[in-house]
Formats: sequence, structure tokens, C-alpha cells
Amino acid sequence: MLKKLLLIVMITLSCAFCSAAAAAEQLRVALAVGQSTVEISCDDEFEVMSGGQKTVMPKGKYFLHTEDGRLQLDEQHQFGGSIYVQALPGKALPQINKRSYKGYLRALLQDNKLTVINYVGLEDYLASVLPSKTMVVWPEEAVKAQAVAARSYALYMRLRNRNEYYDLLATDAELQYTGTGPRIEKAGVTKLIQATAGQYLQDAYGTPVQAVTTSSSGGRTEAAVNLWGREVGYLQSVEDYDSDSPEYTWEYRATPALLEGQLAQRGFVVGKLNSVRLSPLDEMGSDRTPTGRVKYLILSGIAGTAKISGQELADILGLNSVLFDVETGTPPPETLKVPIEDRYGFEVGSKDIDIKIKEDDKPVWNTLLRSYHMLGGGKDEKLIFHGKGKGSGLGLSAWGARGMVNADEKITYKDILAHYYPGTRLVR
Repeated sequence: MLKKLLLIVMITLSCAFCSAAAAAEQLRVALAVGQSTVEISCDDEFEVMSGGQKTVMPKGKYFLHTEDGRLQLDEQHQFGGSIYVQALPGKALPQINKRSYKGYLRALLQDNKLTVINYVGLEDYLASVLPSKTMVVWPEEAVKAQAVAARSYALYMRLRNRNEYYDLLATDAELQYTGTGPRIEKAGVTKLIQATAGQYLQDAYGTPVQAVTTSSSGGRTEAAVNLWGREVGYLQSVEDYDSDSPEYTWEYRATPALLEGQLAQRGFVVGKLNSVRLSPLDEMGSDRTPTGRVKYLILSGIAGTAKISGQELADILGLNSVLFDVETGTPPPETLKVPIEDRYGFEVGSKDIDIKIKEDDKPVWNTLLRSYHMLGGGKDEKLIFHGKGKGSGLGLSAWGARGMVNADEKITYKDILAHYYPGTRLVR
């Protein structure tokens, strides 16, 4: 009898462990939050479950909405405050707003608004989000490193939000999730995800790390304390190897009127701009981090002055990063169009001649007051941003990982992870 009881206990524990392991590989990704309606469509019949009752819905298009505190697909199908939607065996996946998702879906009411969550396997999720962060033609070790970083970040978010309805938003800034399909998933990337299946990074306390990444850093990554205001042991400033990145250096030009309009929309009462205050990158003032990234700028206009963060300005103008210098004025033409005349004095064409302006030709005040960038209101006046890198500058640099492998073929994904996330431990 005792042996029989022990056998039952062992089987029960084994089943519980398997269930826990299966749950551990699943993520809850919010596809819609606070919406009034979402479109559910399917090319085949699909299943809806509510309160233990299963309903097979005919193929077609439905608009899930709320009615008297209940979820409703059409006039004949009204449910409670929560439903589960999934494909029938061997049938097409239901779509949410014309996108397909593996796993199954849950829709629930929150404050009389819709929240739609996709329950999806972790590895399937990675197969969707990683192709937009890397390229199939990149060195395999670089892609593997990104796979482990993405897995670590997803597990970190799941742990952080374990008491919430979902782990991540589909629009998460780190991992953009757009579902499944041939235009989204890439077989070459999926293969390298599978090569690192189950592997993630732990911190000194044995928990998954917040393995944020950047496209390129412009030569050196940033420490989290300088951007987030809190120390993260594994997010320190390290040398980057991203010089091959197309955004290693960049330039962006904007009219003052564009910035004035965007500031007004965000509640900054500045009016017509007359100056921008930002220390030069080579002086590293208090308005910059130790690596030169812009912490804040002072924008002055005829109606007032605003202090905004470098990230706010980057968001407003769509700048690649917050590692930039700024100058103002009417930019000189890069070329001069010279007419070509025949022997009778008639113009028969033209030729563009490159113009190069010497540094000594810049205004004297621009040298004396290097932190003050004045605006005179000229017709062709511009704000000119000279920047480096793309992204936050935190964590693993995609182009830097590529550069590491290209420089030394013996570099592995483990070496890359150890470089960009010092002090972490790779576990399975």
C-alpha cells in the first residue's frame, strides 16, 4: 500500500513538474489594451471558450466589442467578461486585426475596454521578434548572441509582470511582436534561435537579466545609471565595435518651425525659437553623460524657455540616438551650379562643383560661446544635428557583435554576451 502511495505521489509530482516546465516556456503578450473593438477573422471555423462552454464559430470576420458589460462577437454570440480563442486542430489560425498568432488568444474586459492577449511559446515568440533586429547574412555567433539576449529580456519581463494580466506589450520598445508568417519569420534566424534553445543570462542573484540591446552605439555603449538613474551591474559602458554600422555617424537637418510646432503639441510654451543651449560633444558638459549622450537641452524662444531631455528631442524629431552635437544657421550649399556656355554666349548646360568650407570660416561667436546656438530667423535657417549610433546605446550592440566576429573568427556568442553584459552567467 505504501509503495502504491509513493508511486502516486511521484507521478503527481512528475506531472506537476511537466506542467510547470510547459508554463515556463510560455509568454503572455498583449496585442491590444484599452480598445473599444478588435477584428477577429479566420479562414476556417475556430473555437471560442467562455465559462467552460465551447462554441465553434463559422469562418469569417467578426468585430469583438463590449455590450452591457459582456463580450460580443455578433448578435447571436454574447459571452462573459473573458473568452479564449484558438484554432481547431489542423485548421487556420484566427487573426487579430489581420495578423496571425501562434498559440491561443484571450480577450477580457478591463474598465469596460478590451484587452487581447496572445499566449505563445517563448521560442515561437523569439522567431517572430528577432528577424527585425538582425540579418540572416550576419555571422551566426552574432545572431546567437542576440537570440540569448532577447530570451533573457523576455524572461525578465515575465518575472517582473508575473502578477499582471500580461508579460509584455506587442509594441515593447525592445522586442516588437507582429505575429507569425513568411514575411515575419526567417528560417535562417529560427535555426540559430533553436541552436541556443533554453539559454539565457542570469545576474548575480540568479534571476534573468534585463538584456536590453541597441543597434549601434557610436563607439562605446552607455551605462544604465547615466540614462535610467539606477545602477545595473551588467549594463556598464564598454567598448563597441560598430564602425561598420551605416548609422555610426549621421546628420539630420530640421527647420526651427518644425521643432517649434512639435514642442507646442507637447505643451512646451516656447514660441519662436531664438537659441538652443547644449555643450559641445568634445567638452562633455554637465548636460551630457560620460560617453557624451545628451541628458538635456535648454530651448529658448520669445514666449519662454524649456528644458527637455535628449530622449524627448530624439523622439520629437526622430533622431537615431541621443549622442549628437547641434549647430544652427544657414548651411552653406554643398555644391555650386556653374553654367556652361557655348562660344556665342548661350547656356548649353551646367556643372556642379563641390564646395568645401574651412573651419576658420565659421562665425567668431560660434567659437566663443560654444554651448549657445543662436537662431536669427532667416528663411533658410536650419538646426543641424551631427550624431553617432542608433538606439539607446545600452547593452549588446547588434553591429558591434557583428564587428567582433568579423575581427576575430574565434569569437563565440558566449564571448559577445560576456563583453556586453559583464558579470552575468549563461544558463539553460
